[in-house]
Amino acid sequence: MEIKCWSNSDYLRLNVNGNNPIVKFEGQEESLIKHDLEKDGFGINETPDGLAILSSLPLDAHILGLGERAVGMDRKRKKLVSFNRDPGGYGRNSDPLYISIPFYFQIVDGKTIGVFINYPGEVIFDFGVEIYNKTKITVKSNSVEFFIFTGNSPLEVLKAYSNLTGKSFLPPKWSIGHAISRYTYYPSDVAVEVVRRYKEFLPVESIYLDIHYMEDYKLFTWNNERFGDGTDFIKKIHSMGVKIIPIVDPSIKAEQNYEVFKRGVGSYVEDKNRDIYTDKMWPGKSVFPDFLNKRGENFWKGEVEGWMKQGVDGIWLDMNEPTILSEDHMFDPESLHKLDNGKTVSHKSVRNAYPYLQAKATFEAMEVKEKSPFILSRSGYSGIQKYAAIWTGDNMSTWDDVKLQISMVTSISISGIGVVGCDLGGFFGSSSPELIAAYYRMALLFPLYRNHKSMDGNDQEVFLLSSRAKKDIEASVKLRYNFYDQIFSTIYFSHKYGLPTVSPIAFYNFSDNESFFIEDEYYLGDNIIYAPQIKENETVRTVYLPEGKWYDFEREKMIDGGSYFKTENKYPLYIKNNSCFLYKGDAIVVGSGRFSLFLNEKEYSIIAEKGGATVTPDELRAIVVNVPQSSL
Repeated sequence: MEIKCWSNSDYLRLNVNGNNPIVKFEGQEESLIKHDLEKDGFGINETPDGLAILSSLPLDAHILGLGERAVGMDRKRKKLVSFNRDPGGYGRNSDPLYISIPFYFQIVDGKTIGVFINYPGEVIFDFGVEIYNKTKITVKSNSVEFFIFTGNSPLEVLKAYSNLTGKSFLPPKWSIGHAISRYTYYPSDVAVEVVRRYKEFLPVESIYLDIHYMEDYKLFTWNNERFGDGTDFIKKIHSMGVKIIPIVDPSIKAEQNYEVFKRGVGSYVEDKNRDIYTDKMWPGKSVFPDFLNKRGENFWKGEVEGWMKQGVDGIWLDMNEPTILSEDHMFDPESLHKLDNGKTVSHKSVRNAYPYLQAKATFEAMEVKEKSPFILSRSGYSGIQKYAAIWTGDNMSTWDDVKLQISMVTSISISGIGVVGCDLGGFFGSSSPELIAAYYRMALLFPLYRNHKSMDGNDQEVFLLSSRAKKDIEASVKLRYNFYDQIFSTIYFSHKYGLPTVSPIAFYNFSDNESFFIEDEYYLGDNIIYAPQIKENETVRTVYLPEGKWYDFEREKMIDGGSYFKTENKYPLYIKNNSCFLYKGDAIVVGSGRFSLFLNEKEYSIIAEKGGATVTPDELRAIVVNVPQSSL
């Protein structure tokens, strides 16, 4: 076994058996060094299945990250698979899911390391299940590239990882506002009516269109009977100040009279006999662009550029794990992708890279027309954050899922993907008005805020709900818009510096063991903690705040952290002392200090001291809040 090691100030990069990565990431300048992995507690063994990477797992260790997982926030004592898969709906402990981010943090006694396995085939992460005091990473390949990051905190490690794999794209601001969706709104007059009814009492920034807007589910077409050629529909929706985001799957109908299919011949995934690989998807017999070579990439870019000229505002990439309508939803693992050097690789060895490369091609094509492209993708791989937002897929409408989504969304965020959210109300199943309201309340500060439901689910349109739930949701949406600028400012700093947008309490309080057990609260940025009311038929909840002083937003009091307490606050929001945030267009300073905020495409510097604040540029108003200490 041959192992080579390169080093820079951010990481060690190790290459085992001459791996040539499919997805290449280039960090700072590196130096080839000799390194003893055993001193770091790592070992590598060759196995019949590929490679096994072993590392020490102390009793006091905590494991965070690893992207989208339907488990609790701490991954210790879990065995989790990175291999993109459509589960057809999921609940707690379903694994694997749609997106694979093979990057995690190990935290022991306040010390942090990060590990990133850059292999887009199957990787199994076993955190102390098979071997109690070991993490075992099984890579289904005889060669691999992987990275080890060290830092004084999870934040330092995340910044290093983001420097390597890329920072989150900056979406257009409208994309983080209240969005509506359904599988599926049609014909066009129904979609227009839904938007109109919403806008009578709630802001709506965008409507997502599911597959029934297409003609026979053919990509880049409009169903003439339902939507005409799309022109009038787009004009009507835009006249209401609402953006349109249609769904686009990777499946192209295999029909010889379909111009898109004909233009793509020569750029599709192949079967093991080197014929075009076909399988069943929404259009029936379908083919799939091969994004692993320039011909496939350029074909797709041309189609996307033409589609954007229709006047749509974003693209929703779905079924791009990639998924087919078979029992297991999986491509033939022996189907083939052609590389630019003429070589072929099996689908099973590159599967997780497929949605990443699709998003990359889509983003670059959209850049031709859009200053700030917006893509929402269901699937992806490390680096997807440069091109697309992610949502957590087809969740179930349950009270447990409301809590689970906090762990899922924040874990995706600390895994490098800053623009993330979930389906409000839950996609599958029956959602009571009270449950829908709980989703809206829970996701108050998530970067994405989209209501989405399956075609056989109950109505989740807010204007159709009970007056009680409607009033509750109105309050949530109003409060979100009061924090709208702060949410976008947080996304901007994720884009600029690689910071998480939302995160588990433990991420910034990693020396506090108690914080690793808090899964029903989350941070927005590094200074606002939100503890949503998410339990059925309960109005009192227990909150844990880390050490320090915190400003109780609703009661306008300063309180001490480091303990649990109960609250009846409808929206328990706590602002860290000596910090700053945007609220209703103003900068609110709690305490004093130096701060940076982003508003209306400008970055502001704020210096707050006793008696006032100085803002540069000076058109932003800063309000300094100085309140006395108050006991609970």
